[in-house]
Amino acid sequence: MRKHCFGPIIPLPLHVHEWWLARSWVRYETYHYSGIYRLPFNLVLKVSGDLTANETAALHFVASLYDIHTPILIDHCCTARKTYLLTTWIEGDCVAEVWGQLTATDKARLATQLREQLSHLHEQTITDVGQRPISLGGPIIDPRVPWLADSPRIFTTSRDLFQQLWVGLSCPWNAETLQPRLQSLIERGDVPIVFCHGDILRKNLILPGGLQKWRSGATVVCLIDWEYAGWMPLPWDALKATWMTYGPQDEWF
Repeated sequence: MRKHCFGPIIPLPLHVHEWWLARSWVRYETYHYSGIYRLPFNLVLKVSGDLTANETAALHFVASLYDIHTPILIDHCCTARKTYLLTTWIEGDCVAEVWGQLTATDKARLATQLREQLSHLHEQTITDVGQRPISLGGPIIDPRVPWLADSPRIFTTSRDLFQQLWVGLSCPWNAETLQPRLQSLIERGDVPIVFCHGDILRKNLILPGGLQKWRSGATVVCLIDWEYAGWMPLPWDALKATWMTYGPQDEWF
């Protein structure tokens, strides 16, 4: 999660207390959301303790890009302790819930759609090193580097960040295995900074209209939950998407 806002977003004339008239509905729990509520009129309210409103800023920014399929930002507001985010609800199947039903052809098509959308996202936001600092100069707090949670750091180069991703490379059990493979990647100084989703996991992918409609070619996979989005080194989305896999034998990898 990038601890900054991209800029103020002008709220629409909605009142928070009216949102609570609908019954609550939770698709799943996330890292720092205290509630996700399904509302009438195909809307969803997300209540968060993240006072930076990072997901709000991310959705606002991504809406200016093309060929990125996301929920539409409707409104947001902040109190002293909570952030309230109102977006459209994407009716459909969560990929995590239907993964076992996907054929090899389905999975190949899903991979293609994700690759295309992430390519569009990165190509439209690519920035030379030095022109845009990592996370716009804000400290990084992310479950991929949980040891930074108590003392968030500001990283000025990709190398500094990558060194935190692979700690312990100099340990005896890594010195002759992982370190030779990773050190050259860590040392690279030409890694561009791009805007990243930061949480490409099956639980954050929706097939609009359901599996059968998506399978027919009528819809394209939608990326939800942008709370970890931000300006990061180009490999970040790939690293975050696979950091909990067991290696090449894992089908998601």
